[in-house]
Formats: sequence, structure tokens, C-alpha cells
Amino acid sequence: MGTFACSSWYYLRFADPHNSDTAFDKEQVAYWLPVDMYVGGAEHAVMHLLYARFWTKALHDLGYVPFVEPFKRLRNQGMILAPDGKEKMSKSKGNVITPDETVAEWGADALRAYEMFISDFEMATPWNTNGLAGTHRWLRRAWDVILNPAPRPPADATTAQADRDLRRWTHKTIKKVSQDIEGFRFNTVISSLMELTNTLSRRAAPASE
Repeated sequence: MGTFACSSWYYLRFADPHNSDTAFDKEQVAYWLPVDMYVGGAEHAVMHLLYARFWTKALHDLGYVPFVEPFKRLRNQGMILAPDGKEKMSKSKGNVITPDETVAEWGADALRAYEMFISDFEMATPWNTNGLAGTHRWLRRAWDVILNPAPRPPADATTAQADRDLRRWTHKTIKKVSQDIEGFRFNTVISSLMELTNTLSRRAAPASE
């Protein structure tokens, strides 16, 4: 029941989680649902997604929900493969690299950034722990340049032009990152932020450098 029954209608309960009289209020469900975006692995298509659609269609026919599909859009993330790039990472194969050790060594932010940067969202990709060093260095640089900025040089025509260039680059980055987030292009989000960090670092560097 917990695997196939409850997982087939949990999104309906989320719309009205504190209702102690019925499973959900129809008006609340009509307001909040269907789900705008469902993100999950392709391996769920024959289990969870199939049953969720069946339950929703049945509840629609019974008059409990006003829609026939529970999820408007579906995006499948790519699988994380073992470091050899041949097998998927799974407990059954005994090749799982637990995040706890990774977080202890590199920090949670470096792990999150690497997971976004490692490849396209829907592409299967082998795990490479060595890549965490790069995202960790980038985050340290971003931290330093933002929280420990270099002294601002005296205002003149050169610094005014530099300010305009930096403002232009910042707005360009905001636009691209916003568009890439909407398009699930998280790897280019990170690369754009890395480019902005490089620009900020050059601006903060002394003129002699």
C-alpha cells in the first residue's frame, strides 16, 4: 500500500494536508493542481507515473478532481553512472558513493554545484569525485571576491567605464541564468556564474596585475 497506493495520490493530499475529515477538499485540489512540473527518473514511468495517472483518471470519473492528468509536464533527469561509466550507480550493484563523505570533505554547496555542472540535465553521466575540487575552488573564489572585496580605486573616467562594463556583464548573467533555470540548463547556470566570478576577480585585482 505504501509503495503503490499512497504514492499514487500523495500530490492530492499535499494540496490539503491538514484535513482530518476527508482525503482532500475538492476546491483546494482544483485550486492547486494539476502539478505544473514533475521531475523524476525515467525508471518511474512504469510504476509511479502509470499508477498516478490511473488514480487521477479514476478520481476524475468519480467526480473528485476536475482534471484527468496529474502532471502538466514531465522532465526526466539523467542517471548518475558509476565512475567506470558503464553501470548505473545503485545500492544493488554496490557501487554507490554516499554524499555524507563527499559533504564532509568538500561541503554541501560544492556537491550541489558539481551535480548541476557535471552534464546536461537529462544526460546519463559517470560520477567523478575529482570534479568536486573545481566547484570547491570556484565557491571559495566567489566567497572571497564578494565578502572580501578589494579597496575601490579613486573615481575617474576609467573606473566609471569599468563600472558600466561590470553592470552590463551582471545584467547579462542575470538574464542568462534566469533563462537557463527555466530551461533546466543548470550546467550552463554554473558556467555563467563562474564567468561572472572571473570578471569580478579581474575587477578586484590590483592594476599591476
